Amino acid sequence: MADARAVEEGAGPLAYGLVGFMGLVWGLAVSLSKIAGSAGGHPVGLAQWQVTVAGSLLLVACLFTAKLPPLRLDVARFGLVCGAAGVAFPAMALFTSALHLPAGIVAIAFASMPLFTYLMAVIFRIEEGTARRLSGVLVGLAAMALLIFPKGALPQPGMAPWVLLALAASVSMSFENFYAAGYRPQGVGSLQLSCARQWGAAVLLTPLALATGTAVPLDAGWGTMQWAATGTGVISGVAYTCLLYVIRTSGPIFATQSSYVITLAGVGWGMLLFGERHSLYIWLALALTLLAIALVKPRTPRASGLVAHARDE
Repeated sequence: MADARAVEEGAGPLAYGLVGFMGLVWGLAVSLSKIAGSAGGHPVGLAQWQVTVAGSLLLVACLFTAKLPPLRLDVARFGLVCGAAGVAFPAMALFTSALHLPAGIVAIAFASMPLFTYLMAVIFRIEEGTARRLSGVLVGLAAMALLIFPKGALPQPGMAPWVLLALAASVSMSFENFYAAGYRPQGVGSLQLSCARQWGAAVLLTPLALATGTAVPLDAGWGTMQWAATGTGVISGVAYTCLLYVIRTSGPIFATQSSYVITLAGVGWGMLLFGERHSLYIWLALALTLLAIALVKPRTPRASGLVAHARDE
């Protein structure tokens, strides 16, 4: 593998363009989730359809590269655990919280994931606790507190539990990163594992959606709900594939720049599509969240650290 710093210095226009693209479309996914839920979709059914669409796209990509996920016990276990913690629960939480909260606030809450990932790594002694990065965690927690506690921060009283649900989804995704760093199957590429985690989530969500009668109806004509839910799945599959490319060609630290764009885009799309306007507390929380991400981000990648498991081999 080429030296990571040299790789990042060689990041070209395509890499910068893909980072901007990923940020814009992943930020849009929050608003699409809100649209799908408002059109009558149930969080379980919407999540099930999202992972099915994303998994199908990634499966096509695996077929194109002639590298399907191997039929191995460790790959199946990885797909189920990461599918549950990193895809299924966060997807249901996203659809639920987006239905009850402004899209911008959901985007800010979800941006806390890198902070919780690093905190878990320190607690379990996988990463060293440095003053700069730990201060980033504290700044991030202060940002989350500004979303919940000040009177008048949220548009309506009683929204705080939905913010906590979005934060719980961030914690769950952080656990996935933690698990993936320690239990990644050997000799299996990132695209294959990404496909496995989407289908692991589908295996868990499909029986639940069928048992509860909440599956997205596909045989009664397509409307706003179906198109919006499909859009979230397409975004998940396409953007994650772009992430793999950026990590492979420009390094994992360069790829983390998308976090800033995702957060800003999530707020921007909410203002554009729903006319959202936020209190001073929310704008301060946004600024602190961006600062926290900058502080927590490692200066140099570590081969053994909790780098996103999307790193290509």
